[in-house]
Amino acid sequence: MPVVTDIRGPVNGTTAYIEGELVARNTTITLPEITHVTATVQTALGEHEVPLFGLVESMEATIKKIGADLGLAKALGMETKTFEFRWVQQVTPINEPDRIEGCKAFIRGIPKVVVPSIEISPGESVEVDIPLSVTRYQLFVNGNELLMVDKMAGICKINGVDYAASLNSLL
Repeated sequence: MPVVTDIRGPVNGTTAYIEGELVARNTTITLPEITHVTATVQTALGEHEVPLFGLVESMEATIKKIGADLGLAKALGMETKTFEFRWVQQVTPINEPDRIEGCKAFIRGIPKVVVPSIEISPGESVEVDIPLSVTRYQLFVNGNELLMVDKMAGICKINGVDYAASLNSLL
């Protein structure tokens, strides 16, 4: 018999906070991809790429902000900021009524551009992409921490396992 899991459906809404202040609703957020730092090892049959445990490549997130307003101004600048993103997703369990589930992402980062370009067209919303250079990324789904990567503190914890702990214990 096949295993059936809950279906994570559409996102019902999003909010963005900077330094604890609400700056946007229903915005699009692209959270960081976490990629191993790799090294090339020579083997009898040629080269082989291996991950360096506990080390990750640079992380980037992007906020797509609708409208030019004070929320946009809060996201810009030349200093490191704390961003919090919240969203609600629809969940369809196999034998229960549908429910909603809360998710949160915390990011510590600095805008990669001081002021992004703003395209203005008649009859269309103003959309501004703000790329962030991320040093800390923490993700919660339904109150459970799924991951926390803090490049400055040397933490790479995914699903409760800190992959940098053994490296840090030897340094």
